[in-house]
Amino acid sequence: MSESEAEVAESSAVQAETPPAGPMRVLVPVLAALAVIAGLVVQVGAVDVAARAAADTSATVLAGMPVAVQQSVAAARTNTQLVLACFGLQAIAAVLVAAGSARLMPARYRQPRLLLFAYLGVLNFAVPFGGLLCTLGALYVGTKLPRREHNLPIQQVDEPEFAASHTTGAVSYGRGARLKAELQNAELDTSYRMTALLAMQSMPARTVSPLLQSMLADPLDDIRLLAYGILDNHEKTLTQRILAERAKLDGKLQPAAVGEERRLANKELAEVYSELIYEHLVKGDVYRNAAEQADAYAKAALDDDPSDASLWRLRGRLALDQRNLDAADDMLQRAIDCGFPRERMLPYLAEVAFLRRDYPRVRKLLAEVEQHGALPTLRLVLDYWHLPQPPRTPTP
Repeated sequence: MSESEAEVAESSAVQAETPPAGPMRVLVPVLAALAVIAGLVVQVGAVDVAARAAADTSATVLAGMPVAVQQSVAAARTNTQLVLACFGLQAIAAVLVAAGSARLMPARYRQPRLLLFAYLGVLNFAVPFGGLLCTLGALYVGTKLPRREHNLPIQQVDEPEFAASHTTGAVSYGRGARLKAELQNAELDTSYRMTALLAMQSMPARTVSPLLQSMLADPLDDIRLLAYGILDNHEKTLTQRILAERAKLDGKLQPAAVGEERRLANKELAEVYSELIYEHLVKGDVYRNAAEQADAYAKAALDDDPSDASLWRLRGRLALDQRNLDAADDMLQRAIDCGFPRERMLPYLAEVAFLRRDYPRVRKLLAEVEQHGALPTLRLVLDYWHLPQPPRTPTP
């Protein structure tokens, strides 16, 4: 259908729903109400006709008692005629009530007209008097329901962002939450803040590294130096492990590792470099170098043993951090194929789908994640994506 034909059809539909003007605007509802009343009167007549039925002699015959044949035949003929008359009167009444009630309905309930008339006719034919009561009850309920609005104004809104800032880095290890609050409160005495900072040395580096790096800009020299010392100590520990494993490969101070020993050394180096990244100890060019080294050593280890699921997961996470989505999806799936638990990979696969803007796949993947065992931050994500989808506004 062309655009002009669609406009003509739409205007015709609007005109069809426009109420009649002048005297007809009052006359039509009056006639509809009279049709309903006439239908009720006919139904009353049908009840009166049914009450004139002759006594049924079936029970007498079944009991074996004598019955006059002519009387029984006459009663059966009379009752048959009355049943047919009742059906006819009820059909006429149903047509009158259906036509009148359909016309008295609000305009938004009159379409499609033929189906509406057929439904009301069958209802009033099958349920005398009750059909009209059901129609009135449905109309009352309909008036209480919210109306569907069309042609609503469209406004441009910003893309929503999920922010879990109140939980990021706030994993509680006993006094962890209190320690963080004391450390960030610049009005506390310096001794309390120093104690809180020292207590954080026993917490996982990945959890406390962002907070320690923010402390490098603290106005107190003691806080800055202690935070820098803790971060530097973590980095030196990992650097010593890197040097120890590299010595096994270069063969300068000892015979170069071969076979399984070489594969394990490559795997250890890949994991240590990835720790530098995920503990937030490297940034900028150092971060890019650590990511390249981790991927290279993981690839070298996989060349010797392609079934190592943990290394496929490591490479997949690195590719995801670098927004190489196709490679990340393939490597994460390869880790699952090699035996890595699928449920632990679902958040990463969902992140890949989110970055691709494949939101139905995000919802499908996160629906498979068990909420009771999820971390607090992930649980907030699951709650967000498990919300029911809002109904789509139908096209007018």
